[in-house]
Amino acid sequence: MAVALLLIKTIGVLGLFSLLVFYLKKIRLYRAAAKFPGPPALPFIGNAHAFVGSTEDILKKTTELYDMYPSPLRFWLGSRLFFGVCEPEQLKIVFTSPKTIEKEDLYKFARPWLGTGLFTAPASKWRVHRKLILPTFNPRILESFVEVFAQQSDIMVRQMKVEIDGDEFDVFNYISLCTLDIICETAMGVTMKAQTEGDPTYVESAKKIFEIFYTRMFKVWLHPDIIFNNTQLGKDQRKCIEYLHGLTNDVIKKKKQEMESGHQIIENTKPRKAFLDFLMELSHEGTKFTDEELREEVDTMMIAGNDTTASVNAFVMLMLGNFPDVQERCYQELVTIYGDNINNETTITHEDLHKMEYLERTIKETLRLFPVGPVLVRHVSEDLDIGDQVLPRDSSVVIGILKMHRNEKYWPEPLKFDPDRFLPEEVAKRHPYSFVPFSAGPRNCIGVRYAMMAMKTLIATVLRHYVIKKDRIVEIEDIKLKADVMLKPVEPISVKIERRKS
Repeated sequence: MAVALLLIKTIGVLGLFSLLVFYLKKIRLYRAAAKFPGPPALPFIGNAHAFVGSTEDILKKTTELYDMYPSPLRFWLGSRLFFGVCEPEQLKIVFTSPKTIEKEDLYKFARPWLGTGLFTAPASKWRVHRKLILPTFNPRILESFVEVFAQQSDIMVRQMKVEIDGDEFDVFNYISLCTLDIICETAMGVTMKAQTEGDPTYVESAKKIFEIFYTRMFKVWLHPDIIFNNTQLGKDQRKCIEYLHGLTNDVIKKKKQEMESGHQIIENTKPRKAFLDFLMELSHEGTKFTDEELREEVDTMMIAGNDTTASVNAFVMLMLGNFPDVQERCYQELVTIYGDNINNETTITHEDLHKMEYLERTIKETLRLFPVGPVLVRHVSEDLDIGDQVLPRDSSVVIGILKMHRNEKYWPEPLKFDPDRFLPEEVAKRHPYSFVPFSAGPRNCIGVRYAMMAMKTLIATVLRHYVIKKDRIVEIEDIKLKADVMLKPVEPISVKIERRKS
């Protein structure tokens, strides 16, 4: 009995000592946090209990915090300190400072899938790979992809014929398969035929992993690998990753064989060079990418080019159905470009895209209301002065893109859909960091121009053939949103289509 009591006391003393050491290590952050407004935190778990629930609940709670407290605000996830910022000048400092170039440690949960590609790479690797990869997004290469954008968008329009004059239908199903075919051909040089052969496995696998990734970020009890890997979520993630990695690895293997032998091995490939081809040429010229690094960068490009543009295109379709006057202006702009050929099979060209100015403003206004990444997170590696206050090193900053894009201080009548907000004279009146749908600064999205060109091609193709309608206008404030890393609607986006009359 005496030995047992001694053991219990020893464990208790060690426990108290551990807590004391833990507190002393964090005391600097506790003192810094006390200077900022924010919700009361509980011992050990901080504010993690507030983020229990679905990805809709998590986004809603995050938005509530931005509404309740001035920027910057503070909250805790377990023992980790976060600061929420949503003012343009503060964002400018965060996006451009070398002290916040590192992604937050939570992004490591995406590494089983994306490894250390550009999205998740530590700054040291990101700097090298970004510099190497950037030339593959030059205008000449992007121009060569417009033919792919147009061909796959034409296929989507044909696939949608069965919906003409019918009830409202889930438009994302069509768009996501189209963008998958586009990104497979432009990123890997492979014709997937997802639209015509209807295999949704890639889309469903990627969607599932994003849900798991975002859920794990906010649920601190799932952070330890030893716990997460033994949950159903961990098992689901491994299954999805096995499929996604297998697809990319197979293409890389066959592409290398083609390069070495000079003979085509992969069926349904095009002579046009893809993103993977350019990366492999870099490796061939001495700038070595390992097979694993090739897969990581291609997987990153695949998901960045598929899920993001598909989501935005679906929101654009919803806005066009909601606001017929905006849709008509987009269509009349296309009439000025194509004239009598507006409704025939004249292929969209790169030169045509430059003329679609109102359509581009419509896409930008959609991105304002429904930004791809509603929140972004960066690690603070050194004390960072953001104006009136200093964010302490070893904390993290949560950038509230959605909150800022709907802030009436910068956007009068923020829930009004008005593409003319993006006329040049209107843009000049605003802070340049009040609109950052694809991030900003040196670590912004490398594929911004690619995405805009692909989206304009797809939407223009739809409008040349169909009138988009809604049975009932959906008020923007009534559109429920969730965040699976990227912003998504809670309810599927549904529209009706009618054939355009020549």
